[in-house]
Amino acid sequence: MPAFSTFKYLCALTLSTFAGNLVAGNFDGIDAEVGLEARYFLEEGLAEQDKLQPSLRLELETAYSFDDDDFQLKLFGRYDQQDKERSHFDVREASWTHVGSSWELKAGVSKVFWGVTESRHLVDVINQSDTVENLDGEDKLGQLMTKFSIEQDWGTIDLFWLPYFRERTFAGQDGRFLALPLIVDTDNAQYESSAEQWHSDFAVRYSHYVGDLDFAISHFSGTSRDPSFKPNGSMTNPKLNPYYAIVDQTGLELQYIYDEWLLKFEGVTNSGTQNAAGVSERYSAAVFGFEFTQVGIFESSADLGWILEYLFDDRKELAPHNLERDVFAGWRYAFNDEDSSEILAGMIYDPKTEEMMYSVEANKRLANDLKLNIEVRAFQGAESGGAKKTVLLRDDDYIQLELVKYF
Repeated sequence: MPAFSTFKYLCALTLSTFAGNLVAGNFDGIDAEVGLEARYFLEEGLAEQDKLQPSLRLELETAYSFDDDDFQLKLFGRYDQQDKERSHFDVREASWTHVGSSWELKAGVSKVFWGVTESRHLVDVINQSDTVENLDGEDKLGQLMTKFSIEQDWGTIDLFWLPYFRERTFAGQDGRFLALPLIVDTDNAQYESSAEQWHSDFAVRYSHYVGDLDFAISHFSGTSRDPSFKPNGSMTNPKLNPYYAIVDQTGLELQYIYDEWLLKFEGVTNSGTQNAAGVSERYSAAVFGFEFTQVGIFESSADLGWILEYLFDDRKELAPHNLERDVFAGWRYAFNDEDSSEILAGMIYDPKTEEMMYSVEANKRLANDLKLNIEVRAFQGAESGGAKKTVLLRDDDYIQLELVKYF
């Protein structure tokens, strides 16, 4: 058989086999959820923004698998009546995964989470934060990546190539700035790298366990997910331009289980990030603490978790955030009922300035396809001094209700 004919035959055989696998594969169908959200601020914003901020979100998710291959797709969209910058669409997941005997390869858009602490995830550097969704940084944008994992008895190694950078999202002129004094001009982002968003980032993570101790060591080299901000220099239309530096960050995660106690630690050392004075320097930061769970409290089926963490950043007042010498205390109450009801309440306290930030998150299923989410954020202690770190949040206390419908 001529070589070209042989090649065509092999291609046809491969396509035929692939098509046969597709037909024999498993399609999980399409899951959808619609969330109707109403966020109400107790005061007008610093720029006289409205108190009520209603919005609507839609998520679609599906999966398809055959043999050792798996395809995942998750789409996200939100329409906000007040803030056009919060109205956005994102591909959270569009990935292909192949599983080998002791290895795994993933390619496409995906989300990866690193971290063990409750109040802040220092080591979580793969995905960009979607901050128009929430101030806490828990919501993430999809990240284009190739991930190769090896799992052995001595541990798991994850290797990442991240060829494209996602800029952080920020509120627009009619939205709430939430701790920023001016609008962020996302159209004029600046980069340390001349490649800008196409700078290739790399990361590696080793994770394992010894008895009841889980640990992970990671290193990231690439564009910082946390921008610093530079004034645009305009007197008539002042804005902040985000600046993304090139950084190297090494992280450590520790989690130890002892009876009802869960001891946690996250720490990083980072070089390249600019501080509040605009100077690039190496810094170290850590979060450590514990969670103690009372199972069957009050002779019920409910569990109560007590959480205490300390947040540390050696940049002190020059840190570009509010969490440099603070204490977090929280309580997690899981009803363990058929409605999956849960309440998480916490506060962050600064012993030096005596400022406090409160948070309450609660959820409950109203029916099999209907769920209610409640969120409260409040800030206390900044009214008496303009130099305090939460002064820009003093009018941003809010209550948020979301009704979610599942299809």
